[in-house]
Amino acid sequence: MGDRTLHVLKDLNLVIDEGEFVAIMGSSGSGKSTLLNILGILDTYDSGHYELGGTPLINLSEQQAAAYRN
Repeated sequence: MGDRTLHVLKDLNLVIDEGEFVAIMGSSGSGKSTLLNILGILDTYDSGHYELGGTPLINLSEQQAAAYRN
């Protein structure tokens, strides 16, 4: 079991415009919490690209991540 890879959020493309409200829905184990933790810069991701306002959010220090969260 330890050698298996679980792919959640596979082939996800999400754009949320300024001022837009969204709801994250899905069955248990579908990756909702993982997505929210990545969006909140609390967890990192293995592959892909995440940017906020045109700024790539990868390899940030904890202080930089906290500034974006605020």
